[in-house]
Amino acid sequence: MPTNDRGIRVLVTRPASQALNLSEQLSAAGLTPIPYPSIEIQTIDADPRARQQLSQLAEQDYLIFTSANAVSHADQLLKRHWPKLPNQLVAIGPKTADNLRRIGLTPSIIAQAPFTSESLLDKFPVQLDAKTATLIKGEGGRSFLADQLRQRGLALQSIDVYRRGRPEYTALPDETLDYITISSQLALSNLFALLPTRAEQLKQHCHFIVFSQRIAEYAQSLGCQHVDASPEASDEGLVSTILRIEKAHEF
Repeated sequence: MPTNDRGIRVLVTRPASQALNLSEQLSAAGLTPIPYPSIEIQTIDADPRARQQLSQLAEQDYLIFTSANAVSHADQLLKRHWPKLPNQLVAIGPKTADNLRRIGLTPSIIAQAPFTSESLLDKFPVQLDAKTATLIKGEGGRSFLADQLRQRGLALQSIDVYRRGRPEYTALPDETLDYITISSQLALSNLFALLPTRAEQLKQHCHFIVFSQRIAEYAQSLGCQHVDASPEASDEGLVSTILRIEKAHEF
């Protein structure tokens, strides 16, 4: 474990409401977390069609949650009064599953590491003809999961229950950063938009630790010189990647 004698600083770009766990893990590992949210999670009101979809969830074969945010914001939208639900509740990873359990729902399908859309697809049958599903998600984002499920024959509808916005500008502490943790392409693009005068310096000198190879390739396309993908899309994966790099520096 690093002693942090050289003051290893890690910029945490997760939304403010989700940064605590990662910050605590970084601190426990002997690193110094610096919170700087580059995404703001905002609840959106469902339109009448979406409300009708929510009232008919029991008619679906699957109810799929793409994030922990999707669970908490759907619960908020429904004022914690869920209708009868399908037997197959699907979570993209353990945090999403934990959020479902927290509101009294039991997931029956949970993606395995690395907790991505790709790994969640492995949990579904190859043929889904005559099956129906509702995808609870945030506004925008990747369409990969929905596209692939529809190609398998699934009749899929989506309900957006939150949006990812850019926070108002706040000054970044004027100190050297060693690592920057990134959980999505939007988190990275928002970071550079928030800090245009420091973007090039960050790209050249900081080590970006990202959730997936897809995000790593995006970071490299923006000019980031030092990028590593976590083995899984989780806080634990981000921390373990930093520790692995630090250990390699010791030799």
